[in-house]
Amino acid sequence: MAQQGNPLFLKVENAIRAKEPDWTLMNRWPDPHGQSIGYLWRLDHREIFIRIVIERSTAEAISYFQDDGFGRASGKSAPQKLDIGDGCYLRQMGPHTAVVLRKNNLLIRLGSRSAGPEFLSRFALHIGTALEDLPETSKGQQARSRRKKGELALRDGEYQAAIEEFKKAIELDGDSADAHHALGLAYLQAGDKAKASESFNEALRLRPDWAQAHYDLGRAYYEAGEYKTATSSFEAALRLKPDFFDALIALGKTHQHAGLHPRAVEALQKAVLLRPDNIDARTALGTALILAGQPQDAVAVLEEVVRLSPASAFVYANLGQAYRLTGKFQEALNALEQSLRISPEDPVAHNYLGLTYESLDRRQEAMVAYQRAVNFKADYAEAHYNLGLLYLALGNRNQAQEEYDILISLKSDLAAALLRKMSASNP
Repeated sequence: MAQQGNPLFLKVENAIRAKEPDWTLMNRWPDPHGQSIGYLWRLDHREIFIRIVIERSTAEAISYFQDDGFGRASGKSAPQKLDIGDGCYLRQMGPHTAVVLRKNNLLIRLGSRSAGPEFLSRFALHIGTALEDLPETSKGQQARSRRKKGELALRDGEYQAAIEEFKKAIELDGDSADAHHALGLAYLQAGDKAKASESFNEALRLRPDWAQAHYDLGRAYYEAGEYKTATSSFEAALRLKPDFFDALIALGKTHQHAGLHPRAVEALQKAVLLRPDNIDARTALGTALILAGQPQDAVAVLEEVVRLSPASAFVYANLGQAYRLTGKFQEALNALEQSLRISPEDPVAHNYLGLTYESLDRRQEAMVAYQRAVNFKADYAEAHYNLGLLYLALGNRNQAQEEYDILISLKSDLAAALLRKMSASNP
């Protein structure tokens, strides 16, 4: 038989030999890299297969711990906990018995069809005893293990658990920019933008030239509505990494929210140059061109997007708005009707449809469209404003006043604009 290589495996093997002298080691299958080994032990008609794996971290060992080898098959017994190592349980399915044992970053699986729970539990106890004096991992290794465990929790949407693991990693290694950054991501996913910003800033204190951390800090500021600060972070990321596609998209959208539409167009054009076939980048550029007062350019961009992605209600709605602004009202109606065929309850498409009907002097149809928009989205300020203007144009000041009252709590600048219109039309 080939030698097992790793002295840890030899220690386990010798412990079994000493405690179970009647059993014979029939074969061993060592990994040439010394990271795992398999054993087959036999006594008369009984056989026990043991596999020992050195995982890269304790977090990975924990992640794989519940894998008893039975997969998703039905008929498994409930796991029976055994007080061995850092975690151990026994499980059965028909004639099969399995025991899984974890110690630090070691994972050991014992399985048999012919030896029952008593034998497997006994073997697991021998192995656990042999591993009791394993040296503790270094603080750095423990910190990486905690971080890995946190990453697994974050991946699974367990944000609070992830936060706790990343905090423990930082307690072990406070100078780890990776741990602070990971904690920021967990806070951001949990909705705590202020703590996310603190963590990202700490990561950048430790590693100032980290483009990804600047980008994620920008995301936290953006979600908090701090667009000026978010802009600085996205620009810092782009100085370090000029071809950072996601940062260009984020910068464009941030400029757009801040009302800096020409700068939004500039950033999004760079993004489209980097990835010409990216639908999201082209769509964002088309929207930015509309807001920048370049509807003809927006039409060209959005027509291409429709060709590449003909099932997007959002794109058709924006294309309809671009057509309307260029005076192509029938094309606008066609695009907006297609948008509403795809997504009948889209408030934006209904609002744009109302604007198009008004451009065609079809006021009653425009009113129906605006009313549908606010029915589907009660806090849609722009649709309330358009509806208020239309009521005012039709001489219905009471209804216009109602829309003004709604707008006061939604968007003060639109409320003020509607009030000015109402005051100007007052006889």
